[in-house]
Amino acid sequence: MKKIQQTYEVFARQRRKDALRHIGNVTAPNADLAAAYARSIYNEEPWIEMRVVLREALIPAIELKGGAVA
Repeated sequence: MKKIQQTYEVFARQRRKDALRHIGNVTAPNADLAAAYARSIYNEEPWIEMRVVLREALIPAIELKGGAVA
């Protein structure tokens, strides 16, 4: 049986005073593997904190509808 792959958004910060910022995303069958993939893929910077969030868990505050506005 094939495991379902899900997309996780990756956020990180380099210094304690910095806000978490979006640095990319990973695809994985579960959160543990998503965290491992994120650490491996985005290891080019000296992060002090990194978080992965299931894309489906993000709650839109403002959502783009239709086409982009120029």
